[in-house]
Amino acid sequence: MKKDRRKFINTALMGVAMMYAAPLSAGRKVKSENDLQKSKPWIEISRSAYLHNAAQISKMADGRPLLAVLKNNAYGIGDVEVATILDQSAAVSGIAMVRDDRAIALRSNGVSKPILLMGDFDVELSQALIQHDITLSIYSNATFEKVKRLAKSTEKKISVAIYIDTGLGRMGIPYQEAIQLTKKVAAVPNLSITQAFSTLTTPQDFAQEQIRRFKHITLELGRNGISTGIKHLAPSSSLLDLSDSWQDAVRPGILLHGSFPLAKMEAASKYPMQIPFKLKAPVIRLEKLKPGQTIGFSRFYKVQKNEWIATLPIGWADGYDSGAENGAKVLLGDRLYPVVNVNASHANVSLGENTPVKVGDVATLIGPERPEITPEGFGTLVKRHNYLQINYRESLSKKIYETF
Repeated sequence: MKKDRRKFINTALMGVAMMYAAPLSAGRKVKSENDLQKSKPWIEISRSAYLHNAAQISKMADGRPLLAVLKNNAYGIGDVEVATILDQSAAVSGIAMVRDDRAIALRSNGVSKPILLMGDFDVELSQALIQHDITLSIYSNATFEKVKRLAKSTEKKISVAIYIDTGLGRMGIPYQEAIQLTKKVAAVPNLSITQAFSTLTTPQDFAQEQIRRFKHITLELGRNGISTGIKHLAPSSSLLDLSDSWQDAVRPGILLHGSFPLAKMEAASKYPMQIPFKLKAPVIRLEKLKPGQTIGFSRFYKVQKNEWIATLPIGWADGYDSGAENGAKVLLGDRLYPVVNVNASHANVSLGENTPVKVGDVATLIGPERPEITPEGFGTLVKRHNYLQINYRESLSKKIYETF
């Protein structure tokens, strides 16, 4: 085994040496930066697919505008890249973020639509947030005091959103205190309430109660002469199955990326979505293993017969789910191959006893080409939720195409 492993490592090192350290000869060209990128994973993004999805979601909600939630780096696909596309969508009225620095990054990259910061903010970034017209959320007495101090330090009107906890129990002003605190917010001269929102739970019976609480609060504030601006409640799941949640705008997240919150939802056939991204990685190593040899630290996969194994430079540290080794497929050329091992930095793919695959060929790990490699298809194969399949690291490079 030690001898086989040594041969395995030496083969890889020789391959790298040949790719990058071989002396120049006639007809050989120095590798460009683009060539070097082919040794790393990347994400490809379709502009037309994102615009299609935004339009479809608005149709689902009877034409209501979208407040596009691009939290967690747009589920790993790239918040700046996706926001730049959605900035051109007539169906999208604004962008919602949870991190202050990422909200500022959108503005710095030319996004012009209104941006809501749903989370807290660093005082050191407060002036930049005001300068970039980022709407700040007030979700507690503490954040109110923080924003009130900020209002006293500037002559510029600060746009704020009232974040109400109607029962999720995670974030927001407890609904029993929301009317009293909102009155205090409305009394501050430099604060302008432009939005009010809450987050609904999945069980519909309790979500209905949350909607009733929210409506009571906003109606009562209205009777007191306090406008709460644009109201929104519905994340992707409620948007699809609870029309009472639509309010003035809807707030999709996962749907924008072409994935439904649950498998086999009725809306999927009525409003077909498009997978707007591809996760790709090149083959950086090929080795034919013999029966009895294994792959990985835990020897997760044991070879039963002579078998070509491809190594891809992507693993769970890049956001590719380690569960892929439990049944996921990747597309190489026109064939699907099983993933047999995933570690922090690499994934191994079984190519069988004979293969046309070569080092440098590109694998599509997630994409629209085959049902098995869509986020839903991946989730089905590995028996895990499709939300887990789009959690890629910000370090992955991205490229936007008009269409695939």
